[in-house]
Amino acid sequence: MKTRTRAALMIAASFCFCSSIIAAQTKPDFSGVWKMNREKSKFPAFPAMENIRDVVSKIEHKEPNFSESMTITGVDGDRTVEVKYTTDGKETTMKLPYLTGSVKATAKWEGDALTVEGKGEEFNVRGKYTLSADGKTLTKASHLSTPNGDVDGIIVFEKQL
Repeated sequence: MKTRTRAALMIAASFCFCSSIIAAQTKPDFSGVWKMNREKSKFPAFPAMENIRDVVSKIEHKEPNFSESMTITGVDGDRTVEVKYTTDGKETTMKLPYLTGSVKATAKWEGDALTVEGKGEEFNVRGKYTLSADGKTLTKASHLSTPNGDVDGIIVFEKQL
């Protein structure tokens, strides 16, 4: 009887262990160099967005660490924005160029999407990273709330490397 109980416990433990490995593997890896597909992207209707010519994003993602270096090419040249998060929901404080003050942000998984929420002095932003099934398309949807109103946008990227 003890042998059957041990065998059942070993099988159950093995199943739980294998299930946890499979669950951990279901999170997408966003690593790579991504180039914006302007035709598929939907920008908010403000004049500053019309000046953007290209966006290239380099992401390094090894759970739970996520870092992104985004180069935005506009009519006035290039600007680079770098962000770092952990995907476990811990708060990160960042100083972003072109903004006064700091931004407090958290990143966490919602299914297979990575959701990032940030709060600055005069805005809140919620972004969502999703990866296509073939791993070749990254979509970043965002919702920005300011005292002047809310704005939504979607940037679609295609994998370069």
